[in-house]
Amino acid sequence: MGYLNRLQERILEGIIDLSKIYDRPVKSDEVASYLGIHPGSVRNAISALKVLGLIESRRGPYGGYTPTEKALIVFTKRDYLSAALMTLGGRPSRISTTITLCLTGRSLTMELRNLWKRLYWRRGRRIIVKLGRYVVDGLVLESDRVGRRVVVFVKRVVRVRKPITCEKGVSVRNLLALMTGRSVECALLVRSGRVDGYASLYYLLKLISSGLDPDTPVEHVFKPIPRSERLLNFLKIGYCRF
Repeated sequence: MGYLNRLQERILEGIIDLSKIYDRPVKSDEVASYLGIHPGSVRNAISALKVLGLIESRRGPYGGYTPTEKALIVFTKRDYLSAALMTLGGRPSRISTTITLCLTGRSLTMELRNLWKRLYWRRGRRIIVKLGRYVVDGLVLESDRVGRRVVVFVKRVVRVRKPITCEKGVSVRNLLALMTGRSVECALLVRSGRVDGYASLYYLLKLISSGLDPDTPVEHVFKPIPRSERLLNFLKIGYCRF
């Protein structure tokens, strides 16, 4: 699959977003209004996306465009580089810009060429990759000896949002109401201007289902901040299901 230009990428993301909001096929005029783009430009980009098999159309009064399974996430070459750097924890000089990632369904394939540093990704190792606005969390299925081609089984794909910060004394009940209202998965506990703990929406709901009193102060249930700088970076962008 070839690379998309910036306009095609924006329009594809707009179709994906509107399809989730309306739960139906969306029309080109709706996409144009949502993104603030001329309708003619939207129709031209949609034609290219249909050829690539990323969207499909439906005729009739209730017709429109819907993303295909192949179009779960598509990113530009620039995003590929940042994604690989987040995964490898290296500097731009350590790898070349010849990087390809393709995420379809439950499989993420990473192709890295001209590596300066050898990588050893064992089967079953967990990998968390930031791809644009999304975070992919999965396990390595296949990897060659130098890590230039890695296939990952995708467990979760999350569109991250800025985490909520709270202070000591806030109840779990109030924090859950705030997180669900803003569709945020991550909350950070701040003390004296410093991040001192974190919790995910999934973790808090699990505690409630286990019998935790919803009026318990959050500082009694928050997890300590991980020592790994890489994991801390994921917390700051809003992904915290560790």
